[in-house]
Amino acid sequence: DRFLSLEEEMAATGAKAPMEHKGIGEFEDSRELSSMTIKHPNPKDSNAKDESPSELNPIFACFKCVFDELWGKRFFLYFLIIAIAVAAAYPEAGRKGGPMQPSITVSWVAVILIFFITGLKLKTKELGKAAAYWNLNLYVLAFTYIFIPGTVFVLTLLLRLSGYNELIIDGLVVMSCLPTTISMCVILTKTGNGNEAAAVFNATVSNFLGIFLTPALLLLLLGESGSVSITDIILKLIVRVVVPVAGGQLIRHVLPCIVPWITRNGKALKRFSEILLLYIVWATFCQTFYIGIDAEPEEFGILLAILIPLHLAYVCICLYTATCTCLGYQREDVIAVLFCSTEKTVALGIPLITAIYEDTGNAGILSIPVLIYHPMQLVVGSLMVPWLASWASTGKIMGTGEADNEDSGEGSSGDKHNSKNASVKSASGPLPEVKEEQV
Repeated sequence: DRFLSLEEEMAATGAKAPMEHKGIGEFEDSRELSSMTIKHPNPKDSNAKDESPSELNPIFACFKCVFDELWGKRFFLYFLIIAIAVAAAYPEAGRKGGPMQPSITVSWVAVILIFFITGLKLKTKELGKAAAYWNLNLYVLAFTYIFIPGTVFVLTLLLRLSGYNELIIDGLVVMSCLPTTISMCVILTKTGNGNEAAAVFNATVSNFLGIFLTPALLLLLLGESGSVSITDIILKLIVRVVVPVAGGQLIRHVLPCIVPWITRNGKALKRFSEILLLYIVWATFCQTFYIGIDAEPEEFGILLAILIPLHLAYVCICLYTATCTCLGYQREDVIAVLFCSTEKTVALGIPLITAIYEDTGNAGILSIPVLIYHPMQLVVGSLMVPWLASWASTGKIMGTGEADNEDSGEGSSGDKHNSKNASVKSASGPLPEVKEEQV
């Protein structure tokens, strides 16, 4: 093959007189064969205007790395910062009555689309599979809608006595009444080797109940300080929240052929919801910066100093109570309880705040606590995942050689893992004979 293509290769090098084809046996002298050298074209000698791929690869790799980082898992966090910065630089674009018409595009189009997509993706038929974890589900709902709102309300009473910013205090109450995250708690539970089915159930049920429980808790805890009418809240929730969710569910049940399409395009729908959410945040902060923020910079520092220990305290309390033997939770259940109970959603929180408080002009500053709480809980949860995964699979805390013996009772996960290890050891011995009938 090499000699058959010799004429073409020599022609490519610019040879004047290409030699005739010869077989290996037709060369009269071996020196004739050894003297033949094939010169390949040098790309550096060509006069092509384009650069070589090797020179462009680093540039493409750099752009691809930046694009993957911005469009990857931290997409919402990066563009959240960009959206707030753009709103601060030019608030006239997204203010009420501005060119973007947020009274229509935000209050109606974006909010309705977000809850419509939520209704499309809500798998109500599969909720019964995880409903058997009734004691775990009750714990999560009680921690989410009773314990956290109650403790934050007591904390806000003390903050009001100190003369702290009233709007930020109301924002803390709003944050405490929100449901758990939609997808983050499931992802962290799965990564930490937790009970994924229980996490999916609680994320779905908590967000569905939050449509009704969150406004009810806000009216109970804030009362007249919420500056909104009960009738207006009910009408807005029915039109902008309940009807879109019910419409998404109706389409899902009436047209079952659309369910596979929803499953295939789940990530695209999630990203579209995040873009709509970022648009709501941008428009909300445009209005906030346009009318002015009634808060000092040091007050936001105080808010951060409050939220960090508050979230860590909830994590410690949840771990301590969920590992009590009286509840009978396995290690996998404890991990699901931890992530589902201590987190607060921003995906439904911002649309709910916008739908309830848009007429007051305070939606921007009321959403600041949950916007700070959201990335903070992601960082804390991500740091805990390796230790929780090690504890769930081996019964040992990562970084130590000691096993956790708290579940020493009969049927505990520690006995389960010991029996599993014993079965693995026995499997390493000689295999018994298996009859054909048994096979």
